Amino acid sequence: MRVTVLGGGSWGTTVASLVSKRHPTTVWAREPRIAREISEVHANHTYLPGLSLADELQATADLDEAVADAQLLIMGIPSHAFRGVLERAEPLVPPWIPVVSLAKGLEQGTLLRMTQVIKEVLPGHPAAALTGPNLAREILAGRAAATVIAYSSVDSGAVTKWT
Repeated sequence: MRVTVLGGGSWGTTVASLVSKRHPTTVWAREPRIAREISEVHANHTYLPGLSLADELQATADLDEAVADAQLLIMGIPSHAFRGVLERAEPLVPPWIPVVSLAKGLEQGTLLRMTQVIKEVLPGHPAAALTGPNLAREILAGRAAATVIAYSSVDSGAVTKWT
Protein backbone atom coordinates (compact mmCIF):
# COMPACT_ATOMS: atom_id res chain seq x y z
CA MET A 1 0.00 0.00 0.00
CA ARG A 2 1.40 3.42 -0.97
CA VAL A 3 1.02 5.85 1.93
CA THR A 4 1.30 9.61 1.89
CA VAL A 5 1.67 11.65 5.05
CA LEU A 6 0.98 15.34 4.66
CA GLY A 7 2.98 17.24 7.25
CA GLY A 8 6.71 17.25 7.91
CA GLY A 9 6.48 18.30 11.54
CA SER A 10 7.38 16.06 14.46
CA TRP A 11 4.21 13.93 14.53
CA GLY A 12 3.73 13.58 10.77
CA THR A 13 7.40 12.69 10.28
CA THR A 14 7.32 10.16 13.12
CA VAL A 15 4.23 8.39 11.81
CA ALA A 16 5.64 8.42 8.26
CA SER A 17 8.92 6.91 9.46
CA LEU A 18 7.13 4.10 11.30
CA VAL A 19 4.76 3.32 8.43
CA SER A 20 7.61 3.33 5.88
CA LYS A 21 9.07 0.21 7.47
CA ARG A 22 6.06 -1.75 6.13
CA HIS A 23 4.71 0.30 3.22
CA PRO A 24 6.21 2.65 0.62
CA THR A 25 5.70 6.04 2.25
CA THR A 26 6.17 9.63 1.18
CA VAL A 27 5.96 12.56 3.56
CA TRP A 28 5.08 16.00 2.23
CA ALA A 29 6.89 18.88 3.91
CA ARG A 30 6.04 22.41 2.82
CA GLU A 31 9.69 23.42 3.22
CA PRO A 32 11.95 21.93 0.49
CA ARG A 33 14.92 21.96 2.88
CA ILE A 34 13.12 19.65 5.31
CA ALA A 35 11.96 17.34 2.50
CA ARG A 36 15.55 17.03 1.21
CA GLU A 37 16.88 16.34 4.70
CA ILE A 38 14.30 13.59 5.30
CA SER A 39 15.06 11.88 1.96
CA GLU A 40 18.83 12.34 1.88
CA VAL A 41 19.98 12.35 5.51
CA HIS A 42 17.04 10.41 7.04
CA ALA A 43 16.60 13.05 9.71
CA ASN A 44 14.41 16.04 10.49
CA HIS A 45 16.69 18.25 12.58
CA THR A 46 14.13 21.05 12.76
CA TYR A 47 11.42 19.01 14.49
CA LEU A 48 13.18 15.85 15.71
CA PRO A 49 16.78 16.84 16.49
CA GLY A 50 19.10 13.97 17.34
CA LEU A 51 16.78 11.23 16.05
CA SER A 52 17.11 9.10 12.92
CA LEU A 53 14.34 8.26 10.50
CA ALA A 54 13.78 5.03 8.57
CA ASP A 55 16.03 4.71 5.52
CA GLU A 56 12.99 3.74 3.44
CA LEU A 57 11.16 7.04 4.04
CA GLN A 58 11.01 9.47 1.13
CA ALA A 59 9.91 13.10 1.21
CA THR A 60 8.92 15.83 -1.18
CA ALA A 61 7.88 19.47 -1.07
CA ASP A 62 5.69 18.93 -4.15
CA LEU A 63 2.10 18.31 -3.06
CA ASP A 64 1.09 16.89 -6.46
CA GLU A 65 3.91 14.35 -6.33
CA ALA A 66 3.10 13.38 -2.75
CA VAL A 67 -0.61 12.75 -3.24
CA ALA A 68 -0.91 11.47 -6.82
CA ASP A 69 -0.45 7.72 -6.20
CA ALA A 70 -1.51 7.50 -2.56
CA GLN A 71 -3.65 4.59 -1.44
CA LEU A 72 -3.86 5.93 2.12
CA LEU A 73 -3.62 9.61 3.05
CA ILE A 74 -2.50 10.55 6.56
CA MET A 75 -2.98 14.17 7.61
CA GLY A 76 -0.22 15.26 9.99
CA ILE A 77 -1.25 18.90 9.70
CA PRO A 78 -2.18 20.97 12.79
CA SER A 79 -5.88 21.77 13.15
CA HIS A 80 -5.41 25.49 12.36
CA ALA A 81 -4.03 24.67 8.87
CA PHE A 82 -5.77 21.32 8.29
CA ARG A 83 -8.63 22.48 6.04
CA GLY A 84 -6.42 24.70 3.88
CA VAL A 85 -3.93 21.91 3.11
CA LEU A 86 -6.71 19.38 2.55
CA GLU A 87 -8.44 21.77 0.13
CA ARG A 88 -5.18 22.20 -1.80
CA ALA A 89 -4.79 18.42 -1.97
CA GLU A 90 -8.44 17.69 -2.81
CA PRO A 91 -8.16 17.75 -6.63
CA LEU A 92 -5.13 15.44 -6.41
CA VAL A 93 -6.48 12.82 -4.00
CA PRO A 94 -7.42 9.55 -5.74
CA PRO A 95 -11.12 8.68 -5.28
CA TRP A 96 -12.31 6.86 -2.19
CA ILE A 97 -8.97 6.35 -0.44
CA PRO A 98 -9.09 6.47 3.38
CA VAL A 99 -7.90 9.64 5.11
CA VAL A 100 -6.50 9.49 8.64
CA SER A 101 -6.19 12.57 10.83
CA LEU A 102 -3.35 12.90 13.34
CA ALA A 103 -4.47 16.38 14.44
CA LYS A 104 -5.60 17.19 17.92
CA GLY A 105 -8.28 19.75 18.63
CA LEU A 106 -11.16 21.34 16.80
CA GLU A 107 -11.22 23.64 13.80
CA GLN A 108 -11.33 27.27 14.88
CA GLY A 109 -14.58 28.98 13.97
CA THR A 110 -16.56 25.85 13.05
CA LEU A 111 -15.60 23.72 16.06
CA LEU A 112 -15.58 20.67 13.77
CA ARG A 113 -13.48 17.60 14.48
CA MET A 114 -10.88 16.92 11.78
CA THR A 115 -12.81 13.84 10.62
CA GLN A 116 -15.78 16.14 9.99
CA VAL A 117 -13.53 18.49 8.01
CA ILE A 118 -12.37 15.49 5.94
CA LYS A 119 -16.01 14.58 5.23
CA GLU A 120 -16.75 18.15 4.09
CA VAL A 121 -13.68 18.56 1.87
CA LEU A 122 -13.46 14.94 0.60
CA PRO A 123 -16.99 13.54 0.61
CA GLY A 124 -17.06 9.79 0.01
CA HIS A 125 -13.63 9.21 1.52
CA PRO A 126 -13.54 7.12 4.70
CA ALA A 127 -12.26 9.31 7.54
CA ALA A 128 -10.40 8.09 10.62
CA ALA A 129 -8.69 9.62 13.64
CA LEU A 130 -5.46 8.33 15.17
CA THR A 131 -4.95 9.48 18.73
CA GLY A 132 -3.54 8.46 22.04
CA PRO A 133 -1.27 9.45 24.86
CA ASN A 134 1.80 9.58 22.66
CA LEU A 135 4.70 11.94 22.02
CA ALA A 136 6.49 11.94 18.68
CA ARG A 137 10.04 12.00 20.09
CA GLU A 138 9.34 9.15 22.52
CA ILE A 139 7.71 6.98 19.86
CA LEU A 140 10.51 7.58 17.34
CA ALA A 141 13.02 6.72 20.07
CA GLY A 142 11.25 3.35 20.53
CA ARG A 143 9.48 4.02 23.81
CA ALA A 144 6.13 2.44 24.64
CA ALA A 145 2.96 4.23 23.62
CA ALA A 146 -0.74 3.61 23.22
CA THR A 147 -2.60 4.62 20.08
CA VAL A 148 -6.16 4.16 18.94
CA ILE A 149 -7.51 4.47 15.40
CA ALA A 150 -11.22 5.24 15.27
CA TYR A 151 -13.03 4.71 11.99
CA SER A 152 -16.68 4.32 11.17
CA SER A 153 -17.97 3.62 7.70
CA VAL A 154 -21.18 5.58 7.38
CA ASP A 155 -21.68 4.27 3.84
CA SER A 156 -22.06 0.63 4.88
CA GLY A 157 -22.95 1.16 8.51
CA ALA A 158 -20.18 -1.27 9.47
CA VAL A 159 -16.96 -0.72 11.33
CA THR A 160 -14.01 -1.64 9.14
CA LYS A 161 -10.52 -2.53 10.35
CA TRP A 162 -7.44 -1.68 8.37
CA THR A 163 -3.81 -1.26 9.25
